[in-house]
Amino acid sequence: MARVAVFDLDGTLVDTAPDHAASLNHCLAAARMPTMSLDMVRPYAGHGARVMLDEAYRRDDRPLPDQELNEQTARFLAHYEANIAVASAPFPGAVAAMDRLVEAGFRLAVCTNKYERFARLLLSEIGLADRFAAICGSDTFARRKPDPSHLTGTIERAGGRSDASIMIGDTSTDIDAAVAAGIPSILVDFGYAPDANARARASFILDDYAHLDAALAGRLIGAPARLS
Repeated sequence: MARVAVFDLDGTLVDTAPDHAASLNHCLAAARMPTMSLDMVRPYAGHGARVMLDEAYRRDDRPLPDQELNEQTARFLAHYEANIAVASAPFPGAVAAMDRLVEAGFRLAVCTNKYERFARLLLSEIGLADRFAAICGSDTFARRKPDPSHLTGTIERAGGRSDASIMIGDTSTDIDAAVAAGIPSILVDFGYAPDANARARASFILDDYAHLDAALAGRLIGAPARLS
């Protein structure tokens, strides 16, 4: 059974905020609402279409009835699927970090609350899909992060052991899933929503992918208590 490095996707492995912002603004234009800048969208970009729409309508002090939310969500997802990798790209150093982990014998996996088909499509479009032993989305299993079964199920699909694996993410959703599963975690400090809870509970806080290698991952697996 292999060691597995499990990555969250949006805000951790890939900067998807520009394409999320474009899809959100497509919806806002349809509703004749003001657009949102990338900086305004970025903190919500990893939380899904509904959260981004809710925030946009809240900022405009406009009610969002369930029917309109459902219609806008469908509009968002259709636009996003058709434009999923126009501007999305791996974070600086992410691919090199993955290469270092693979060279040291780790398998790679993705555990994301994005729909699985979108995760696979995105990773295929940016040329990364073949690197992963498992790609698991919010609809792959009965439950999703922060439920630990999403993370442990991903590790199992990758052919790994939970006691020899690590989670890399950017939000409390990722870190809480790892804590509940008894798995050490790395919080990427440059992600979309590294809040105080995530910082307090992560095993390690990473400020640059240049520092992620097998030595760090192995040390955390052997000593899952927080190191920074």
